[in-house]
Amino acid sequence: MINEAVNPEMREKIAEKPGHIPFTFSHYSVVSENHSRNEDRVLVDRARGLAAVFDGVGGSIAGDIASRIAAYSIRRGWKQVFQQVYQGSDVAAILEPCDCLDLRSTLLRLIEDAHERVRTKGWKQARKEALQELIDGPATTVAVVAFCQQPGEDGYLMTYAHVGDSRIYLLRGEDTLRPLTRDDGFLSILLDEQIINDEDALRIEQATESDQLTETEQEYFDRRNGITQALGDPQAPTIHCDQIAIQPTDRILLCSDGIHDNLTNSELEALLRKGARTTVARDIVRQAVNRSQQDALRSKADDMSAVVITYHN
Repeated sequence: MINEAVNPEMREKIAEKPGHIPFTFSHYSVVSENHSRNEDRVLVDRARGLAAVFDGVGGSIAGDIASRIAAYSIRRGWKQVFQQVYQGSDVAAILEPCDCLDLRSTLLRLIEDAHERVRTKGWKQARKEALQELIDGPATTVAVVAFCQQPGEDGYLMTYAHVGDSRIYLLRGEDTLRPLTRDDGFLSILLDEQIINDEDALRIEQATESDQLTETEQEYFDRRNGITQALGDPQAPTIHCDQIAIQPTDRILLCSDGIHDNLTNSELEALLRKGARTTVARDIVRQAVNRSQQDALRSKADDMSAVVITYHN
């Protein structure tokens, strides 16, 4: 289990007093006017350097239950990691140094555990709460990031993982906003089958007017948010996991598809550049809600959630 990921030789090196946490976490979530419950769930453990966004699927009740169970499972598992690393102490601090723990393996295990909980306990809970027979079982997307301090350096490493179409973006300096994740969705199937190329996929996914698309591409656009994998599915999902060094002034955005379905990458970038680090997530969600209420190609009523992490050193 999680204990296997802890390097015992590093325990003494990390048993020192927690230091300054150079990250600001901004988060915001709203329920769609078409939903009885918010099927999204936001998880922020600022003190321990973890954040995640979940988007439940399977209907209002099932989606809410799935995202809630997954968030609880990962939060509890992450806290247990710290208790094991710090020898039972309830320490709240970003892990340092990074080589005290295999964070890739740790995140994979946490997500696998969350998947199993949603698949088993989620069904039981959903049947108990549902007033009618469920067609689809509880399932949820996940996008999660975890930070640790790099050995012998002042910088931080971010390990990130996702399943489904909740996304993680990186904004660095004057660079264009960069998606770190690729959706488990319809456009990815078309890419894998070489029906479209990367340039086509981006153009279709970022379209703002119908006349930018052919009739076939319009069909692809309309189906772009159909996901192919989620936690809780009968078949265990493929968990995508990677790492990247984080630099001062970097901003990381985690969001559910209610955000990126309504807003383009350029609109998200503009909001990330100008937003205050404590309120930028709220700005993004509100702008997405405004778009969802317009008569526009990208308009889509949905639950909307965003977490923005700013590394201010």
